[in-house]
Amino acid sequence: MEIKKFSELTVDILETIINKHYTHWSQFSPQMDFETTNDKFKNIYAKSNGIPFGIAMFDDNKLIGFCTLKMENLKKYPEIYPWISDVMIFDEFRGKGYGRMLIDAALEELLYLGYDKAYLWTDQAPDFYKKIGFTYLKEVEKNEGGFGQLFFKKTN
Repeated sequence: MEIKKFSELTVDILETIINKHYTHWSQFSPQMDFETTNDKFKNIYAKSNGIPFGIAMFDDNKLIGFCTLKMENLKKYPEIYPWISDVMIFDEFRGKGYGRMLIDAALEELLYLGYDKAYLWTDQAPDFYKKIGFTYLKEVEKNEGGFGQLFFKKTN
């Protein structure tokens, strides 16, 4: 397994990530638009030396999945940071331990940057995050309305 920051990726691989992200998440967030997503991934997550940035996971040079690390995620909770966000393991690679490996890599990045814990929210995979050691904190309001479950985990 190999982890690369978005800033180290080819344009083609970054565009694959953007398209996978947009195609999946826009079905749950109708207000999401492609241009904003494209801009965030190319001009924020792929340009920064510090948070925010994205990481992609490869196995034998195959793109498996990705996530982003952010200081801001849920607008109503500015006091909560840093975040692991936009987590995606491509369908054909699910159930093989890659999700845990990607999250572990994100936690290592945050530890390296000096953070002792990380937060994430989900409305689709709470059991997965519990299984890999995240602790449930509370229900939170999502930016686009509705609710999700907030979790945290120590980075060390």
